[in-house]
Amino acid sequence: MRLLAITLASSITLVASHTYAQAPAGQAPAPATQKPPAPATQKPPAPAPAAPAPATQKPAAPAVPATMPKFQDGFKYAYVNMALIAAQSNDGRAAAEKLKGFQDQKTRELQDKQKTLQAAQQKLESGGSVLSEGARTQLQSDIDRQQRDLQRLTEDAQQDVQNLAQQVEEDFTRKVLPIVGKVAQDKQVHFVFNAQQSGLIWAEPGMDLTSEVIAAMNGGAKPAAAPTPPAPGK
Repeated sequence: MRLLAITLASSITLVASHTYAQAPAGQAPAPATQKPPAPATQKPPAPAPAAPAPATQKPAAPAVPATMPKFQDGFKYAYVNMALIAAQSNDGRAAAEKLKGFQDQKTRELQDKQKTLQAAQQKLESGGSVLSEGARTQLQSDIDRQQRDLQRLTEDAQQDVQNLAQQVEEDFTRKVLPIVGKVAQDKQVHFVFNAQQSGLIWAEPGMDLTSEVIAAMNGGAKPAAAPTPPAPGK
């Protein structure tokens, strides 16, 4: 409140100084000094160009709903469960096994380092009265170093697993997207959504292309042979 009062006081002082400066100017060479202020009052025309701005925004609003019906008319939509494709397709299982194997390897390495550290700590605790001062100091230094190394290795292992997971996901995506596109073309579908990422809460079960994509990934050209069953029924 005090700062606001000071600000208002300073603004009032400035306004007063302007009024006092204009009063003597009107008494002395009034005709000469009053003409320059006239061009200064040309600032009101400046708001004039600002008026067209809101006018340009009004046509933009009706343009959006006008295009929405065209997006829906004549289009077919479908969806896939990418998590299920990754779990049941051969490529998805291979990617998961690769990532799990790498995680298990890093886990074993960290466990070995942890066992070595625990052995050194037990040695220090059990032999504290037997070890010399120098040996105890050296052992404590080794324990501190092993703890730092274990912390660094743990962070590196986590980063390595994350990097591999990202690489595996990118490789799997490059393999599955063309197959999704091929299945969609065969079904004459224009849009295919990822059921998990699109926020889908309900859809016609017949528009689920997950099984077709899994079959195409696992069997190659075998899904094309699926229409053959109607032939024996003749």
